Amino acid sequence: MGTAKYGLAPYGPQNPSAIVEFDVDPSTTEIYIGDIVKIVTDVGVAQMGASDGIAAGVAVGFLNADGIPVPYYGYPTTSSTSDTGWKCLVNTDPHQRYMVHYYHASTALDATYVGTTADIVVGTGNTTTGLAGGYITEPSTGAACLFILGLAPISGNAWGTDCEVLVQIQEHVLNNVAALGV
Repeated sequence: MGTAKYGLAPYGPQNPSAIVEFDVDPSTTEIYIGDIVKIVTDVGVAQMGASDGIAAGVAVGFLNADGIPVPYYGYPTTSSTSDTGWKCLVNTDPHQRYMVHYYHASTALDATYVGTTADIVVGTGNTTTGLAGGYITEPSTGAACLFILGLAPISGNAWGTDCEVLVQIQEHVLNNVAALGV
């Protein structure tokens, strides 16, 4: 499973009313399906890294400047400040659960990590599939974007250094979790 990096994949049904269309910050780099995004005031959304603050949600689709669905932001050219008019469809539901890949060369994840947190490692997106390259590693008990709920119930998946886990966004604009210090 070491190459199964795909960002955050919705687990369970998505609330259709939670899918919100945002402008894309034209100065940002590519954004892929499964990337966590943040709001950039007066500009739109951009890909979020581990220390970028509070998440708006997860990218689930894109429309280019002509309103045509495309696999990722920046398709087929690299993003630049000239890529205006693009839209990012974002799942803004703070209660949505996601499946994400966990990988660490030496630290095995096990059931004792349920209830801990982890930040996303932004990886290289796949320009063929449009999927993000993000994954998690090194869980902690401190503040982090994602809350680990457990092992993803898929065939062949087992706790270890390379597995699929269920998470929920903890540091989300529609949650008050960060303010509570959870």
